[in-house]
Amino acid sequence: MTTPPSAHGPPVAAPDEGPPVSRLSAAEARELVAAGRGVLVDTRDARLFDNAHIAGALSLPLAAIEAAHGPMSVGALPPDRVIILYCA
Repeated sequence: MTTPPSAHGPPVAAPDEGPPVSRLSAAEARELVAAGRGVLVDTRDARLFDNAHIAGALSLPLAAIEAAHGPMSVGALPPDRVIILYCA
């Protein structure tokens, strides 16, 4: 995953291995998704996702990420796009 430069600061490397992480504004996220270069991933639990979510977002609850304790299967996430995680 590559991350675009952000007005909110430079990419931050994760404490362990992995690609850098950047904060994006809502406008930056919208631009990436609209251009087909980004995918939204809702990290709330399934109940909240089922109740309401951003159109086109994928569901990957934080609990599932934390339970993986390391590399996890993310086959549903497109490898050629910026992964944009959100929880609100």
